[in-house]
Amino acid sequence: MCKFYFLFFILFQLTTVQASEPAVGPVTVTGVSNSLSDTSGNSSVVEIYGGVAGNPTCLTDNGANTSTCDSCALVNNTLSACNQRSIYPALKVTISFTTSVAIGAAGATGNAKAELYMVAGSTAGTLTGVPIVANQTLTLPVAAGTQVSFTTTWGAICGAAGLPATCTAPTLTDNGVATATLAFGIDTSGNSSGSVEIDETRKILAKIQIIPPASTALKQNYCGGSGSGIGICGVNLRAGDNKAVLKNFTAQIGPDPSGYPWDGVVFFPVPISPPGPPAETAAYNNFKTNLFTPHVLSIVVAGTDATVADPNITGLQNYQEYCFIYASKNVTQNIYRFVIESPIQTSPPPGACVTPSEVVGLLHDKHCFISTAAFGSDMAPEVQTFREFRNKFLLTNSFGKTFVHFYNKLSPPIANVIAESDILRAITRTFLYPLLFFVHLSLNYGLIVALFVLAVFLIIAFKVRQMVRYKKTFLIVLILLLAPFLKAEPLEQTKTVIHPDGAAEGLVRIDKEGNYIYDLKRPLKHESGNIRVGQSKPPDISIDITPAGGGAVQTYHFKDFYDSSSNLLFGYDYEWFPYITHGKLGLQGGVSFSSTKGHGRLVSNPTISSEEEFSFYMVPVTLGAVYRLQYTDRQVLAPYVSGGGSFLLLAEKREDKGQPDYAGGFGFYASGGMLLNLSYFNEDLGYSLESEYGISNLWLSLEIKVVEVQASAFSFSSQYLNAGLSFDF
Repeated sequence: MCKFYFLFFILFQLTTVQASEPAVGPVTVTGVSNSLSDTSGNSSVVEIYGGVAGNPTCLTDNGANTSTCDSCALVNNTLSACNQRSIYPALKVTISFTTSVAIGAAGATGNAKAELYMVAGSTAGTLTGVPIVANQTLTLPVAAGTQVSFTTTWGAICGAAGLPATCTAPTLTDNGVATATLAFGIDTSGNSSGSVEIDETRKILAKIQIIPPASTALKQNYCGGSGSGIGICGVNLRAGDNKAVLKNFTAQIGPDPSGYPWDGVVFFPVPISPPGPPAETAAYNNFKTNLFTPHVLSIVVAGTDATVADPNITGLQNYQEYCFIYASKNVTQNIYRFVIESPIQTSPPPGACVTPSEVVGLLHDKHCFISTAAFGSDMAPEVQTFREFRNKFLLTNSFGKTFVHFYNKLSPPIANVIAESDILRAITRTFLYPLLFFVHLSLNYGLIVALFVLAVFLIIAFKVRQMVRYKKTFLIVLILLLAPFLKAEPLEQTKTVIHPDGAAEGLVRIDKEGNYIYDLKRPLKHESGNIRVGQSKPPDISIDITPAGGGAVQTYHFKDFYDSSSNLLFGYDYEWFPYITHGKLGLQGGVSFSSTKGHGRLVSNPTISSEEEFSFYMVPVTLGAVYRLQYTDRQVLAPYVSGGGSFLLLAEKREDKGQPDYAGGFGFYASGGMLLNLSYFNEDLGYSLESEYGISNLWLSLEIKVVEVQASAFSFSSQYLNAGLSFDF
């Protein structure tokens, strides 16, 4: 019996402890300018921010009072503070959380209360006698995960913080900065009238900043790099393609006297027409925030330094001058501290006016499409016919639009290859003429007639194929011819026997057990792979740019776009040797790759490099013959020569564009080098590579390679040294 009472006592204590455990889970708050939401449920304090700036008529959202107000769209004063998420007295603030544990023992009856209190001052202190803002009755037991919500208004919070209930500043010029503390939790006894008996208390710090229209903190002088200002007091903007780029700050960022940290810099783009200082000054002096959409760039502040997550101000029009009115934004989302030149508002500060421009790369004017490449001009009658078919039959339906989209995306590199070769152009025309015939039929007699003629042609072609199809005996002979190549045999590197009468020819060594190890005759391998690294000159390529504002055509070369004058080439060559009787003679195919980074040029002023980064890729492809002076499997040195045709593919991609530009051209290559057999110096390595991986020899290679390519868009002439590893298999 004593044991039973003791067990009952322990269970009662465990139930009591469970009821007093933390009962408040993650907290979310709506109806605020900004918040640091508690998503983990572990933080004891949640901070919310309410900002008021600019037009005092920003008070409502059509009576619902659940959304913040954009005062920037209402302000019509020059250089007036504003807030795109402004609070107002009637704005509802909703605090929500879920219970993290079950409240009350199983089978419990009665009520608990979830209660929200205003706390005098900035710290919670005692909660006895403080006013209840809102409460919610909970029926015991309360399951874990129960949703609890409270609603109050910013007017009540402003009053608790010592500000007017109208959420206005105490004077017309001073900032109103205050903090109110809200406490909430769950009272499991449900009898907390007049005093708070909450099992766990959580706090919300409501931080408020009010900037009246006549605030002295509205603007500040341009710092010009001489000392720190408050907020961002100097910027350097650069022109981009349909955008402006915040290159850097010309001064450090200073703290705001309110104590609230900065989190953004806000730019108002003002179009200038006609461009020039007089219009810039007029536009700057007549600026009103409600006339322009602010662009907010988020910043991260560390001490007195700030970095920008994304420096691009997008959505601008090319060749249109913009002067930017800019200010700082803090965590309350108040936009103020507008920067003026000094000491009065006369003109935009330095670095705040830019003219966006189209940006071009080195391969910008080097692309064309297949039919244009084949027939020589986009005005050729054949090209016009294809274009008419596209407009009439393809662009009038979703399937045709999809086909045209992929054609425009995939055809430029193919067209560039065709355009550089008369032979390929002739071959392409040969394949396009039947298609051109089908297009003519469709345009002149209708698509149904053209499809019928195509069907008849396919039937005739199928019948002809049946008449001349291969006989079965031929397939049998082909399989027999390929059989030796398909046969798999186990690889033997050495042969172990008990030698009775001394050594014989081919003896390699005698192991510890007295076995005589003989070297078997290994034939030369028919295949080889080569991994190489070299350094190549860039292609001789240029682009002519006519300045958008007028002026003489200017020519720019590779070095004007890319800093690197020579690039590392990483390549792989595959060699196949069908003839290995007097040395090794066969075919060689290879591909290499190199890349470099640089910047484009502004069409409005080509002397200026763009902020947009470009990547340039060079891919030489070679196919030719190779001869290696090698007669034995373990030969220590093997000189070789190779040569044949080459194709050079060039590609250029802008960082913020999806489709790269291409160019290509045919040429020739020649190379000569020497192979040093590493397996010769380490027999065990050679045996291991061959038995485990099928590699008979591992070579160190060194070669000199010459590549010449002449194309209409560029030329490439390079002699470079390659080094790497080769392996026979």
